[in-house]
Amino acid sequence: MFDTAKIKGYSKLADTEKQVFDSFCKNFYSMWEEPEKHAPIKVQRADGYLKVVLNDGDWLHVLGNGDWY
Repeated sequence: MFDTAKIKGYSKLADTEKQVFDSFCKNFYSMWEEPEKHAPIKVQRADGYLKVVLNDGDWLHVLGNGDWY
């Protein structure tokens, strides 16, 4: 896996949000055969979720429990 601290916006997250994002990345990456094709490039706090932008142009809502949609 990659270094989540290097993702744009990561340093602006609260410690609890960083834990959620780190957990999300670990779970998200385990779902893909080629995870580098879907790598997060930006994360930002939104109202009730983290917005995670992927390098393939998609973005995800990541909830406080680590679930995403």
